[in-house]
Amino acid sequence: MLTARSAFLVDATTGQVLYQREPDLPLPPASTTKIVTAIVALESDRRGKDLLSVTKSATHVPSSKLYLRPGQAMTIDDLLYGLLLSSANDASLVLAEGIAGSVARFAEMMTNKAREIGATNSRFTNPHGLTAPEHYSTARDMALIFNYAMKNPAFREIVQTKTSSVSSVSSGKSQRVRHISIRNHNRLLWNFDGAIGGKTGYTYAAQKTFVGGASRNGATLIVSILGSRDLWGDARRLLEYGLTNYETLRTVSPTSAPVFSDGQISPGKEKPSSPLFSWEEERRVRSSSGYVLQIASFRERDRAESLQRSITEGGYQSFLEKVLLNNGETTYRVRVGPYPQLTHAQEAAREIENKSGFRAIIIPVAAVAPPAERPS
Repeated sequence: MLTARSAFLVDATTGQVLYQREPDLPLPPASTTKIVTAIVALESDRRGKDLLSVTKSATHVPSSKLYLRPGQAMTIDDLLYGLLLSSANDASLVLAEGIAGSVARFAEMMTNKAREIGATNSRFTNPHGLTAPEHYSTARDMALIFNYAMKNPAFREIVQTKTSSVSSVSSGKSQRVRHISIRNHNRLLWNFDGAIGGKTGYTYAAQKTFVGGASRNGATLIVSILGSRDLWGDARRLLEYGLTNYETLRTVSPTSAPVFSDGQISPGKEKPSSPLFSWEEERRVRSSSGYVLQIASFRERDRAESLQRSITEGGYQSFLEKVLLNNGETTYRVRVGPYPQLTHAQEAAREIENKSGFRAIIIPVAAVAPPAERPS
């Protein structure tokens, strides 16, 4: 079950929405704010090797931080690495004061940049994301901002870095250099196939937040999560859902995309459902003809047949569907069912996920063409 208050999953290339839950709900974004901080810094007229001085006010910010001291200096490049890998709040203030002259002016630049990108439901009052009045964004806006940022080679290189080292230089004749080891907070870089970077965040008010992306088999997806209680579980569920079922989801017409009203989802005519949705959301999915589960989609027939046999041996009525895609390639979909009741389909989907690790999507039978092939 998805725990996030707000979530948004989008195709980075086409902009097609693959999943959304309260995507335009204004919420505190915590340290995902630093994506905007980095964009403004990277697009300023300052060079990466320029040194910025650490002020006393910058060192008074709460953790997390690099524990910089007044009078020290760091290059903009090193500050950006500290900002995006270690989520250093003091680095964000050094960037803001050094580039704009004041935090207030820099925050104004951040908000203006977000609106220029198209993120019109966001307002930033600081460069670090610590809770503040009138500092907010939305899952949709943060996905849009991150997708924009990933087009900058310097930003992309930083967020894909697992570990690094940055240096501060003390003032005075000796100019002592302090080296600081840093590690990326984005766990997906270590254990999620295809992860391409991201930015985490946490405050008590915001709970856990994340904006990032993953690429597989030519598909690149951006996920944005605000107000999560199970951040990495939510991130993996959403990305696996989108990447595993990409060929099915991308064929859904824009007119049948889900529409939200008062936090509830009203699926379009052919919109696939998923155990990612809450029970209340699933309750809205109705079909008079029953439901099938799509377990996975493969380009390789032997992989599809192997999974199909495994699902059948587990006691489920499964079949293989061969589909010719618009680009001329063929995909093989492993499906289970049909089930006359939605509750039966939901139960089977959860059982299959527990046994095989594959997260199914639930599709109304009316939206499914007759299977091209059944097991012999």
